[in-house]
Amino acid sequence: MLKRAIKQHKRIFFDGDNYSEEWHEEAERRGLPNLRDSVEAFQVLKAKKNLDLFKRYGVLGKAEYESRIHIAIEKYVKQLGIEAETMVSIARGQILPAALEHQRRMAEAVAATKAAGLDAGATTGVLREFIQLVDQFRERTAEVERLGAHHEADPSRHAAQISRQLKPAMARLRETGDAIQSLVAADLWPLPTYRDLLFLK
Repeated sequence: MLKRAIKQHKRIFFDGDNYSEEWHEEAERRGLPNLRDSVEAFQVLKAKKNLDLFKRYGVLGKAEYESRIHIAIEKYVKQLGIEAETMVSIARGQILPAALEHQRRMAEAVAATKAAGLDAGATTGVLREFIQLVDQFRERTAEVERLGAHHEADPSRHAAQISRQLKPAMARLRETGDAIQSLVAADLWPLPTYRDLLFLK
C-alpha cells in the first residue's frame, strides 16, 4: 500500500523548506499548483469539485461551505486591516518621534562641529542621508494608511486589493523602519530591537 501511495504521489514530496524560493521553483518545475498567499487559496476553495466532495460525504451543504469561505475572507480582510492600522500607529507614534530626535541630535553635532571651526562634511552627509530615510518613512507610512483605508463592498475584491497593494506597501514601510532602527541611538529606540528579541537578557 505504501509503495502504491508513494508511486502515485511522489511528485508532491519535498523535504526542504516549503516557504523558500527553492520550493516555488521546484513546484513550478513539477507542474504543481503553488498558492503563494491566502487570497490565491480562497479562489481554489471556491472550486466546484471541493464543494462536491463535502456534499458527497454529507459533511457540508452548499450554504454551509460557502459561508465558511466568506467568513475566512472577511477574517483575512479584518486582520490585515488591523495590522495596517497598528503599523501606522507605531510608525507615527513611536518610530518617527525617535527618528526625529536622533535627527535633531545629529544636526546639533554638525552645528557644534562647524562652530568649533572644524570640517563636518562627512557628518553632514550622514545627516542628509538620514533625513532622506526619515522622509521616505513618512511617505511609506502615508501610503500604508491610504491603502489601508481603501474599501471594497465585495470581500473577495477587497482581499485581492490587500494582497496586491496593501501588503507590499507594508513590507516597504517595514524595510525603511528596519533601516532607521539600525541607525537610531539605542536610548531613543522605543521598541524591542532584533538584538533584544534574539538574545534575551
